[in-house]
Amino acid sequence: MDLIASGDGQLIWQISFLFSVVYLGFWAYALFDALGSEFRAAHSKFLWVLIILIAPFIGTFLYLAMARSMRKERRRFNPSFSKQPNS
Repeated sequence: MDLIASGDGQLIWQISFLFSVVYLGFWAYALFDALGSEFRAAHSKFLWVLIILIAPFIGTFLYLAMARSMRKERRRFNPSFSKQPNS
């Protein structure tokens, strides 16, 4: 009598594959977001990319949780505020 049927391990592989794909998406998003963002300190971008690459699991979620507060505020141009009233 076989204790393990031939298809039982396939569900575990499918779930682990799904988690791997989801994690890879988070990792790629964090890496490209870090590369495309401007930070307040000049060396912050290099350090975040290094952390994401060297310690991928911890670095990815650490970046996603913390980096938003370390980025520069983007100034958006609003033409209605730039017009000076004629007096």
